[in-house]
Amino acid sequence: MGTYWADVSQYQRVVDDTYPHRVFSFRTNSGDKLDTNAAANLAWGLTALQAGRIDILIPYYFFRPGQANCDLWRQVVTIDDKIDPRIVCMVDVEGDRGTVHGNHSAEINAEISRVQAWLGGRRVIGYLNPMADPRLWPTRPDIPLVVPHYNGTPGQSYDYLNRFAHQYSDRVLCAPFGPCDANYTHLEIPELLTLFGITEGETMTDVVRKGAAQLHPFAGKLRQIGTPANVNESTRSTQEPWPYDIWADIWNEAVWDQYDFDAAMADVPDDAKRSLVGLVRTIGARQSRIERKLDALLEKLEK
Repeated sequence: MGTYWADVSQYQRVVDDTYPHRVFSFRTNSGDKLDTNAAANLAWGLTALQAGRIDILIPYYFFRPGQANCDLWRQVVTIDDKIDPRIVCMVDVEGDRGTVHGNHSAEINAEISRVQAWLGGRRVIGYLNPMADPRLWPTRPDIPLVVPHYNGTPGQSYDYLNRFAHQYSDRVLCAPFGPCDANYTHLEIPELLTLFGITEGETMTDVVRKGAAQLHPFAGKLRQIGTPANVNESTRSTQEPWPYDIWADIWNEAVWDQYDFDAAMADVPDDAKRSLVGLVRTIGARQSRIERKLDALLEKLEK
């Protein structure tokens, strides 16, 4: 099924309850210019979140070099000194008919770092057309991207690093706006909530992340899978780290109860590196060897 949403600005009318999707995106500002519909779209979005009409709200700002950008975005979305935890910021990086040009990676990335600090998590995504604007943002952080390709077919687009969503048209009819930008991702709402780290408490992935951090002495370093052949293909992919596959790998490796105690594993040297499961099998094999020897001694004594 996947998930659809529209993104709009002051060039469309203000959103209302006829909007059909579970995700809604609207522009807050273009550089230091406030979008005239921003306040009304935000008010509806926050009410819709509270009422359960939508699950995710994506206010975005259009990046313009040297302008207010993320600071004005923060001003718009902050209500009573708080930003709703279901808000995701999108940084829209486009050439705008040549008015934005050159490499602005340093400035854009610095803004993203600031927004991430404000939001306290992974709730920052980007919009980039790598075909039309490849030079604007060549060096990027590891954040999800919406990538446009106006072929009118949701999800059928070219592969691009970190692309999680396809903007497949700028003329799809959507209430109450009429023709507007249309976005699609193959991810369902629960998967998007996980991707963005949106929770009303702790999700299982948050618990795992915290637990892993206690065992991880190297801050900022992502450890690689030691035996990639043992895990599912999409878990090995840096572009598609599916939580389901990860849990399946953990379950199959750590919970599945059909391990064998291969006698040869008793001879694995103590200084050999092995996984936790390998260590258990080694200990089991050595214990089995000891028990066999003990049984043989008891048998002789009984005679």
